[in-house]
Amino acid sequence: MKTKIYFLSMMLMSLCMVGCGTHTEPETEDPKTGTDPETETPKKDVITVTPVQISAPAEGGEYTLEIESEVKWSVSSDASWVTYSPGVGKNNGKVTVTVAKSAEYVATTATLTISEYGGDVANKAEVQVTRAAIELPEGALFGWFSVSADTKVYFSKGNLQYQASTKTWRFAENQYDIIGEDNKNISDTCDGWIDLFGWGTGSNPTLPSENDLDYSTFTDWGVNKISNGGNTANQWRTLTIDEWQYLYSGRTDAANLRSPATVNNVHGYIFLADNWSLPSGMSFTANANNWTTNNYSAADLAKMVQNGAVFLPAAGSRDSTNVYSVGSNGCYWSSPSNDTNAYDIYFNSGYIDLQISLNRSYGRSVRLVRK
Repeated sequence: MKTKIYFLSMMLMSLCMVGCGTHTEPETEDPKTGTDPETETPKKDVITVTPVQISAPAEGGEYTLEIESEVKWSVSSDASWVTYSPGVGKNNGKVTVTVAKSAEYVATTATLTISEYGGDVANKAEVQVTRAAIELPEGALFGWFSVSADTKVYFSKGNLQYQASTKTWRFAENQYDIIGEDNKNISDTCDGWIDLFGWGTGSNPTLPSENDLDYSTFTDWGVNKISNGGNTANQWRTLTIDEWQYLYSGRTDAANLRSPATVNNVHGYIFLADNWSLPSGMSFTANANNWTTNNYSAADLAKMVQNGAVFLPAAGSRDSTNVYSVGSNGCYWSSPSNDTNAYDIYFNSGYIDLQISLNRSYGRSVRLVRK
């Protein structure tokens, strides 16, 4: 009898230990990451993508994404310059991403999203896309300017200048900088700077002759090394008269991208870039017929330049060693196009003309461009 009681007591104690003991179910999934904590493998319905970052140069490029999933998925982009193919897939797959060439002077970013198609909106993966900014050539201003149907150029940062004593070419530091009356000192030995040149005098900038026959051959000023324009020969050039005309009236919305203006108390003419946008808090009136409607400080121009603005100062003209019309007239040379005539662009406060110049010996301003 005692043996039976002992046996029953032991059975009850065993049952009590089993019933009262702590029981924990094994973890099968991390709700935040969708992974098995023991194997660290993805849930079957979780979308993963490789790589998660794309860094593209300003020229853009093509990239491949590797997608792992066991659900149907779709792709979306929050920027028009990032496109992809295919836009929909199922299970594992590849997506080709195309980053377009940049037209921006700052780095740009976008996000690609691969998400479950018609399912859990939280089930997604993202790819961050960064595209580098355009790198401006040394001495160039921001902004593309169309000068023909298939040619866009950068303008130089200022008018061309020359110092005979050191045989140095440079661009004016500011767009509104002009030499003015000191152009009368033109000579082969002058220590100062000049910025009014006879037609086609890229190889003989100090030629003071009044005889037009001495200017029969055109040498572009851009063949020279420009000290603050890359210092490499043949990087810059002069617009043809046809290109000046296209800039003035041929490109899209041309009539709204030009006007006389005053900058830092210097009169001149403004051309705006093809993709121009007005800086916040500023105004611009196209085709004003005076110098004062568009009146800007140097700081104002700096803001406009960031969005693509070229200012041609009214630097006057030179006849031999006589300088006149500084601040009231602007005259800029062009290079020959389909004939051997010498053309220039002339403007004052209410008038602009692209014309044949009857006097090649006259000293005019030069503003160079490059691709």
